[in-house]
Amino acid sequence: MGRNAEPVSGGSARSGERRARMEQEDVFYSEQLDCGIEVVGQPMAGVESAAVGILVGTGARDEEPAHFGVSHFTEQMLFRGTEHYDARALSESFDSLGVSYDSTAGLEMTLISAVFLGDRMEPTLNLLGDILRYPSFPEPDVESVRTQLLQELLQREDQPAQKVMDVLRQEFFAGSPISHDVLGGEATVSVLTRADLCDYWTQRYTANNMVISVAGNFDWKIFVHHIRRLTEAWSQGRGRMVIDKPTPKTGITVMHRDAAQENIGFAFPCVSVSDPDYYAAALLSLCLGGSSYSRLFREVRDKRGLAYAVQSRFDGLEKTGLMRVYVGTSVDRAHESIEVVLDELRKLETEGIMEDELSTAKTRLKSQLIMRSESTSARMVANLRSWWFEGRLRPLQEIKEEIDTVGVDEIASLVRTMAVMDNLAAVALGPRSEEELFGGVTVQPWRR
Repeated sequence: MGRNAEPVSGGSARSGERRARMEQEDVFYSEQLDCGIEVVGQPMAGVESAAVGILVGTGARDEEPAHFGVSHFTEQMLFRGTEHYDARALSESFDSLGVSYDSTAGLEMTLISAVFLGDRMEPTLNLLGDILRYPSFPEPDVESVRTQLLQELLQREDQPAQKVMDVLRQEFFAGSPISHDVLGGEATVSVLTRADLCDYWTQRYTANNMVISVAGNFDWKIFVHHIRRLTEAWSQGRGRMVIDKPTPKTGITVMHRDAAQENIGFAFPCVSVSDPDYYAAALLSLCLGGSSYSRLFREVRDKRGLAYAVQSRFDGLEKTGLMRVYVGTSVDRAHESIEVVLDELRKLETEGIMEDELSTAKTRLKSQLIMRSESTSARMVANLRSWWFEGRLRPLQEIKEEIDTVGVDEIASLVRTMAVMDNLAAVALGPRSEEELFGGVTVQPWRR
């Protein structure tokens, strides 16, 4: 169990509730079961619900080329039936308990989750255990899910901003498993078989490749008892797969499409999720393009009216990180938009971040963390990620203090380490050619 705050007595009922929340803020539990599954928990005062998440350490990065898309396909099949329930019976069972459930497969992990009233934990865990241990992968549903996934691929073509951001990551990390497409591709999704899904589930959904997290209203001993009962016979496999740190690829990729807009993305390397500079990177992203006070929003949208959308996004991964900038603009203003974005990136290296920018970013980041921490589901996910990537659980106060210690000098050092202009990649989707978009721009990181 983690640190416990000293109890405080006296005061009003409301202040007592606040104290209870503060006392439980630093209370964490963790245990590794004999089967290999790691279990973590954090109680939350003043809530009636609990959230449980099962993190499976597998995602698009773990797929072989012939099976691209199998992680997402497998995850989508989990709720289509088990050896004991068909899809309708599963849905009705969850609904009768008032459980909100979900699943998602990403680049590095898969998450199956449920939120429910605390007194309905045992039947909810029984259902989740059945889904993970005894999925039936019914053949008729394989075809219906395949159709759904192919439609998802087509739908992305109608979402140019998402398309650009996805291709940007794929091009930037080309040659690394981190470049794999979470949705797979039409060629592979069209031919994946039920046997492929079963094999993938057998190899990757193993006890030593899982972490289970609970947050909210629960009794730890009872929770662990149920998890142990459900998982004691689960098999172990290869466990967590290890990949090399990818080498980023610079350059320009232009995808031609007849349209009235240009969608443009830029990427440069950043830090991993466990790096000491993680929160410095998060603050940098907020200063650059994280809200209406950010540099890119002011310079590209407010001051010049060049784009209808501009933003930055930081993603910390296990071995590396990625900072991306997106600009959605009209065709006739695309070239100037690129000029302004490149100039702002150059200024990051030459001028750094100002104190007032950093202060505003800190306030926003801490507010986001506090608001998310009031959700059992968000707290459960945060603890899963922290345990999986860092092997520890972190109190909110510790994170806030870490954010407060970041100064402009730390941001400047991070920017120098990233060497933004030397490691820049760009992707554009629209009617303009590479020369029309990037030719003659004042800042030319690709043509030094």
